[in-house]
Amino acid sequence: MTTTSLQKRNAYLVIGASGLLLAAGYLGMSFQLPFGQLDQPGAAVFPIIVGATLIVASLMTLWEGWQMDRAEQVEFPAGTDRKRLFGLLALLLAYFLALPWVGQFIGSTLFCILLMRVLSDLGWARIVAYSLALAIALHVAFVILLKVPMPRSPLHFI
Repeated sequence: MTTTSLQKRNAYLVIGASGLLLAAGYLGMSFQLPFGQLDQPGAAVFPIIVGATLIVASLMTLWEGWQMDRAEQVEFPAGTDRKRLFGLLALLLAYFLALPWVGQFIGSTLFCILLMRVLSDLGWARIVAYSLALAIALHVAFVILLKVPMPRSPLHFI
């Protein structure tokens, strides 16, 4: 694997700031969910806990980066590995943007299929089977058990 070096301090600061922005957005959106009652918490409780935890972790990352020696370096992938990394980031962005239009089940299934195709050399049948299993597990966990309102497909039976 070929790599390039980056200043570790800058990497921490960029990751911490990015995490802080994403966590703040996530936390802001979670306040739109129902809170429920003390004896029966609503769908907002878990996302608020996660968002607050991510904000604290991002602030700690920023603090650690700020205290770090400027001479420390971190390796960053180059060549084909860098292309794979940016491909994965593009898949995550596409999943996030497509979710409101295609719904959780279809979006998660497609995301898992593409992600497994990029990361593994499994055959198509296994990739599709695993992706469907993961999408069903996500649906059961979040929609059925936790009652989190997830985006629905334009095909309302999914």
